[in-house]
Amino acid sequence: MTPKAKTRSEAARFLDFFEGQGARRVETDILQPARVLLDLYGEDIRARAYVTSDTLRGEQMLRPDFTVPVVQMHMEHGAEPARYTYAGEVFRRQEEDISRPSEFMQVGYEVFDRENPAAADAEVFALFQQVLAPLGLRAATGDMGILMAAVRGLSTTERRKSALLRHIWRPKRFRALLDRYTGKAKPPETRVALLQAVDALEGAGPFIG
Repeated sequence: MTPKAKTRSEAARFLDFFEGQGARRVETDILQPARVLLDLYGEDIRARAYVTSDTLRGEQMLRPDFTVPVVQMHMEHGAEPARYTYAGEVFRRQEEDISRPSEFMQVGYEVFDRENPAAADAEVFALFQQVLAPLGLRAATGDMGILMAAVRGLSTTERRKSALLRHIWRPKRFRALLDRYTGKAKPPETRVALLQAVDALEGAGPFIG
């Protein structure tokens, strides 16, 4: 099986999985009106997208991603809550890193639910974590809002939540705090000695002085 065929096979598996979760499979045009993308992303999108001109339709762009056309489709015809899944090639110019492809497969799962957007984000993230597991991959996000919401929802003290939120922009410190609070990190020897001393005092019986 060629690499492209293998990618398409995995994309089909993703689609089947997301459809099994209640999503509706949708498709979008490969050529998208440039005006809509320019209005949303600004002129900077020209540096990342392939642009062509059509006498009748004006400027067109090779689809740089699925999100915008799927959102448009939902706004025109959808009702909430709604779930969509899609797969197909997207195209992005690469001017700095030649190793990155200009054409690649994108698979998506979108949830539209204004009543509970936090739950919708959590659902998307959890399902991607599940579908990626057989590949030895893990889901990742650049949305700090999701991470901050996750911290606020932890079953721990407000003091610990505040500490995590304060260091959320410092990945190493944030990870160290997580490991410490979950017991993964070995406590300092001085702390261990202090706790042992407290235990010894508690077991010594009443103190009269």
